[in-house]
Amino acid sequence: MPRQGNRVDTSVSMLPSDAALQQDQSSTTASVHIRPLQRADARALHALICACPPLDVNSLYAYALLALHHASTCFVAIRDGQLCGAVTGYIKPTQPDTYFLWQIAIAPNQQGSGLGSALLDHVARYALQQNNLHFLETTISPGNMASQRLFRRFAQRHQVDCQQHSLFSAQEMQPIAMPEHTADSSNSFTHHDIELQGAEAHEAEDLYRIGAWQW
Repeated sequence: MPRQGNRVDTSVSMLPSDAALQQDQSSTTASVHIRPLQRADARALHALICACPPLDVNSLYAYALLALHHASTCFVAIRDGQLCGAVTGYIKPTQPDTYFLWQIAIAPNQQGSGLGSALLDHVARYALQQNNLHFLETTISPGNMASQRLFRRFAQRHQVDCQQHSLFSAQEMQPIAMPEHTADSSNSFTHHDIELQGAEAHEAEDLYRIGAWQW
């Protein structure tokens, strides 16, 4: 479960958008409104991810591109004008029957409220069913027990299988740290130079494949 983060401004303002998309893929439950991601949400989404370690924080530009290119498969939860949850994902180009869920984030003050389950159910209805997709995939690190429980309960609730496979090793997830450049150093470096650099920075990532839905 993401740890408590510092208070951040996640208020959202609306930009003109595809009204049909917003209406067709929106739902309101228990004072929380879930709708497709918009360009105006990018800054608040980035701030939300920053407040939810251990999620990887990507650039604000990356989240803006998600809103621009994948609005129909990314969703945000709004409560009292604040972005309090989000799920990002896309249809896999090489497996057009599969939705890949990239990140799901719940604001620290909303964790334990069931919002994560509500967002996943929204994905099932408005991303999977509307696009006639049969599988959902995501990656979870072995130490993230809360996310593992969330997705296994999701599969049970929808009465579909949940299969787990190794995908990326911890070594594959370690960034390359360039050695410090000096006047007499060459531009070349070896694996020895970067070995153990940030060795604890990232766990392995296991692939969870959930399905198949038959719509």
